[in-house]
Amino acid sequence: MLPISIRHRIECVRCGSGLVTLEWHKRVNANEVQNHWHCWHCKHQFVSIITSDERVPSVDEITKPFFTSLLV
Repeated sequence: MLPISIRHRIECVRCGSGLVTLEWHKRVNANEVQNHWHCWHCKHQFVSIITSDERVPSVDEITKPFFTSLLV
C-alpha cells in the first residue's frame, strides 16, 4: 500500500482507536473522493468523504494555450 499524507488523524468512528487502515478510495466526481477505512481494533469499516470546491477547468482552457503556442 502506498503511503498517504493526511492532514488530520483518522480515528475509528465506533471505538475511537487510531489503528485504522485505508482499504481503498474512490473518486465519485471531480470534487468528491470517498475513503474506505478499516479499524484493526474493533473490525469496523467506515467511509470518509473529502470534498473540494475548486472549479474544474474546461477543455478549452487546458488545450488553447498549448495548441496556440504550436502555431508557426
